[in-house]
Amino acid sequence: MIEFFFSRHCLRVVFSFALCVPTTLPFSFRIIIAPALLNSSCKSPKALDVGCGSGYLTAALGRFVQARKDKSGGNVYGIDIYPRLVDLARENILKEDGDLIESGTVELKHGDGWEGWPEKGPYDAIHVGAAADKFPLKLANQLAVGGIMVIPLGPDGGYQYFYRVRRVAETTSGDVEKDFEMTRLMGVRYVPLIHR
Repeated sequence: MIEFFFSRHCLRVVFSFALCVPTTLPFSFRIIIAPALLNSSCKSPKALDVGCGSGYLTAALGRFVQARKDKSGGNVYGIDIYPRLVDLARENILKEDGDLIESGTVELKHGDGWEGWPEKGPYDAIHVGAAADKFPLKLANQLAVGGIMVIPLGPDGGYQYFYRVRRVAETTSGDVEKDFEMTRLMGVRYVPLIHR
């Protein structure tokens, strides 16, 4: 049996491990992701949660897009490289927020976060819950113009920084400096974003 206990800084999943929710999670949701979804010019905004883990943020994003003032809703897609974590996220969301999955507001899949989920994009917001050692261009290219990605960047065990990445153009050159505006927000420490 898996249960959630939420304290001020840590979400404990009773399943032989604890998953700490870093202080960047509420920061990234409240300050960056929520406004990106609210201000989306799209009637039904889309968000991608890379490293969906326990399903906590994926469900929160699902409730957020479901409750948009204009009632147009939206979709949230969660992806994780570990099949067991995708199963865990699904189990946890079905416990209290099963309507999110049943209605199609939230979809989950096993996959490589570096690759994203291109067939569901473009996204208005992308949250990455693991540090990429270099800029993940293939993932970033799944942002809609005007969309926001929040991502930790830096080597495993080295200096890592949390970035806000906004897509400002869509060129065919793949030029990161022309297509994206990057803002370094704070130093962080995350697990690495790994390849399949």
